[in-house]
Order: sequence, then C-alpha cells, then structure tokens
Amino acid sequence: MTACGYLWGVPAPTRLAPVAVPAVVEWCRSRRLRRPMLVGGRSLTATPHGLGIVHGLEAEGLAVWAFDRAASPSLVAVADAVAGYSFENCDCVIAIGGGVAMEVARAAALMTAQRSPYRELAAEPGAEGKPVDASGIPALLAVPATPAAALAVGAAAWIADDAGIARPIRHPALRPGEAILAADLIAAVPSAVGERSAALAALIAADAGVPDPELAGLLADAAAAADPMRAALGLAAAVEGAGGPRRRIALTAAVASGADFAATMAALAAPASWLDGVRARLGPPPGDAPPPD
Repeated sequence: MTACGYLWGVPAPTRLAPVAVPAVVEWCRSRRLRRPMLVGGRSLTATPHGLGIVHGLEAEGLAVWAFDRAASPSLVAVADAVAGYSFENCDCVIAIGGGVAMEVARAAALMTAQRSPYRELAAEPGAEGKPVDASGIPALLAVPATPAAALAVGAAAWIADDAGIARPIRHPALRPGEAILAADLIAAVPSAVGERSAALAALIAADAGVPDPELAGLLADAAAAADPMRAALGLAAAVEGAGGPRRRIALTAAVASGADFAATMAALAAPASWLDGVRARLGPPPGDAPPPD
C-alpha cells in the first residue's frame, strides 16, 4: 500500500510565535506535560540563545532534559535519546533546531513505544514488517529553526539503521501534534547557515519531484526568513510522500563516512540551470557558528 493512501498531505497544525519559550510552555501546560525532553544539536547548550531557551523553560517550572547530541540521523543517536527519555522519566518530546534534530526527535518518540528493533518495523502501514505500535508514542512538538528543519516536519522519519542504510518509516502517529515557528529562534540562526539550509531544502524537494516554481520560496533571501520557512512547511508533505533516492544515498553517506549531508546532496543533484545558485550557497557554515543540527 502506498503512502498516498494515508493522506501524508495533512499538515501538522502550525502557528507563529514571536518568542519560543512562552509558546512551548503554553503547549506543555495545555497538555499537562511537565518533563519535556528537548532534542537538538550542540547549539542547544553551546550558544547563549540555546541555553536561554533551556533556562527559560526551567524558570517556568518545567523539568527539562536537554538532549544535545542529535548530530546525525542514526540509530546510535536515536538509542541515546531513548535511553535519556526513559532515565529522566520524560513525558513528551520537543524537537528544536535543525533538520537532524527533527529526524532524531521523531524517531526517538517512535522507539520509546516499540518492542521491535527499528530495522524490523514496517516502512509504512500495511507494508511488510512489524507494525508500528502507535499507542504509546509520546506527544511531539516541532520547533524548526531552518527551512530544512521545517521540511522535516511531517509523518516520516529518515534514519540510518545499524547497517548504515538510511530508510524512512512513515506513519500518521509520527506527525508532530503541532509545529511552532518562533521568530526569535529563526532570527538567531546565522544568515549563512539559513541560506545553506534553504538550499539543502530546495535540493531535497527537487529530488522528491516538487516542480521548480514551488521551490522559489525556499531560495528567498535570509532576511525574509519566514518566507522559506513557510514554503518548506507547505512542501513537507510532498517530500515525505516520495522516495527521494538522493536523500537516501546522502543520508547513508553522511552517517557511514562522516561526510557532510548538504555537500553530498549537492554532488548528487541532477544538472539543472536553477541549481547553479543553490550550489553556490552550499558552502561551509561560518567557523564561529554551529552547523544546522
């Protein structure tokens, strides 16, 4: 049975917020959740803004567990997050930051409720393999900070398994209960990182078969950060419903050899005139700023 049969096009409810902390606190309190696990990369605890979010949530009475080791979309990172979630007795998962954080958070939420290993789970409802147990998957909130992260908000998780092969698992229960676009979080991302993330999102969307006219918003200037973020959220369903062969290869290469995911995607991109500008923007992130998580 194909993913189209499960309406992957239904978007996660999304709202705009000027500041991340009050919006996250409101989401937790409305669901009576008190022990969130924040999933992000090193920017979550290595930058003043990231630490400010963690301390701000704690000041509001939330018992926050900050998992800042979402460095690659691999089962090693997912297993580490699941162990922390259980040990700290968390009651929800909040993905905050870049695209890898979204993937790891969604897979970690999934695996907290499974008895079968990731590699044995069915790729989607009705496919071969052990069915996903959706009954115990914790509440999930997505707070994306880059276009690539917004593109990763949906009902599919792409994780490299223990054989180093990236594979998706698609299930309606993996869709976050809500996505929040926080202006202060987006503004804190360095311009070069934001542009690089927008280019990466455009490459992934193109590989999934999204037509060129729909990609224009992803390549908007970093000054108009909200535009590529909204465009990425709008394209997410089309991307998660497609196979994305280059995405699979690039994720596998990044996890297995430590290569850069964005650079690998650029190298694998089919020649097209509109990609010239995208490739030019896929330079390394500035040395004084963490790469997108």
